[in-house]
Amino acid sequence: MTNPKKILFVSGEVYPFIKTGGLGDVAYSLPKTLEKEGVDIRVILPKYDQIPWEYKSKMKHLGNKKISLAWREEYLGIEELTLENITYYFIDNEHYFKRNKIYGEMDDCERFAFFSKAIIESFDLTGFYPDIIHSNDWHSGLVPVYLNERKREGIFTNIKTVFTIHNLRFQGVFPYHDIKWILGIDPKHYFYEEGIKFYNNFSFLKAGVNYSNIITTVSQSYAEEIKTSHYGENLEGLFSHHKNKLLGIVNGIDYDIFNPEKDLDIEENFNSKNIENKYINKLYLQKKLYLQKDKHIPIVSIITRLDKQKGLDLIINIFDELLETTECQFILLGNGEPHYENFFREKALQYPGRVSCTIGFNNLLAKEIYAGSDIFLMPSQFEPCGLSQLISMRYGTIPLVRETGGLRDTVIPFNEYGDHGTGFSFSNYNAHDMLHVIKYAFSIYYRPKLWKNLVKRAMKADHSWTHSGKKYLDLYKKIW
Repeated sequence: MTNPKKILFVSGEVYPFIKTGGLGDVAYSLPKTLEKEGVDIRVILPKYDQIPWEYKSKMKHLGNKKISLAWREEYLGIEELTLENITYYFIDNEHYFKRNKIYGEMDDCERFAFFSKAIIESFDLTGFYPDIIHSNDWHSGLVPVYLNERKREGIFTNIKTVFTIHNLRFQGVFPYHDIKWILGIDPKHYFYEEGIKFYNNFSFLKAGVNYSNIITTVSQSYAEEIKTSHYGENLEGLFSHHKNKLLGIVNGIDYDIFNPEKDLDIEENFNSKNIENKYINKLYLQKKLYLQKDKHIPIVSIITRLDKQKGLDLIINIFDELLETTECQFILLGNGEPHYENFFREKALQYPGRVSCTIGFNNLLAKEIYAGSDIFLMPSQFEPCGLSQLISMRYGTIPLVRETGGLRDTVIPFNEYGDHGTGFSFSNYNAHDMLHVIKYAFSIYYRPKLWKNLVKRAMKADHSWTHSGKKYLDLYKKIW
């Protein structure tokens, strides 16, 4: 069977134009991988005000028109830019997208309803009529609904849809009365349990699930977990009902961006054959962050959104015990909830030379932390996929994770007796279970031969998009 000819990949964010999390990375790397497999894949996203001028200045205006959204008429413009052989389309409407934030505005329902409908209304402006539309997360969950509206009119009846869930916690839930007055669709056609109804409200994400041909999520384990009440965010029955069209495909990382052998953002390049150079990065990192310079002290790092989901309460519960009973150093980079930010700021003052806290995000520092640390900590409550554990392994920093979602699927627990595995893990969401595994990891760290073998295996593990990209291609072929 030949490759699908035309795929339109829809995302609320795409690196390098705009990014808040892992979705932006996926929306950049997966289309690149599929293009190399011969797929004609284009990417479409909002033209946010925050997109750097270096990209805006190169965009070509393809055309514009008015589209209806309930009672209002709205401007729809399409800009085009080609980057690394991928064609990107940008939905232009300053009323909706010239904002201080890309998400979290009071009128997000209207903004992303417009975005979803604009996708279907863009084809005559782009000249690109896709065979499959691949939408991602709640921001584009209404795309298959607006496509269904056109199919009811006898238009675009052959277009198939794929919907990928990157994080089920964010569902785009809004009041019932918005269906008619904002979405501009008839509630009697959609407001029921097998449609968009979510209790007395409606859900963008549920729309994407119910009206798409295929549902994917970003790891095999997460696809199973969301069928349970513990992880299902009140939609576990929905996913059990759709189990035959639900599958998990684990994310990869871009090996061109994350490559310690050629990375210009780190102090010294290295690979699995000369991991001694990794210690140059470690000493540089210690100096930069005012930590005691000593390559023999294990560095535990965490780069994360400071949110309860990320298991930060576990770290807080054992932090003093960890620092007082071991010789480790601890590095944090991230921002989020103020009480977490304040905790780590206070600990940096309490343990000078041993704890570093950088609030915010800095891509250069992140690369330096991946390259210079020894252990990367991810004790998440849940983690649909996670990319940080994949990046850390690529840079020879050993992940220590809780066995959930994509962390379970990508980190092979270390076994000292057979000398195999790529990281450390614990299963119960318990602070002292985590502390026990951290101390065990330190014991292996002080056994140089075992640790060196572990680092080499982690670096050689293939977490590129090659395998996952082919799985997406096979998925497209099934509905082609």
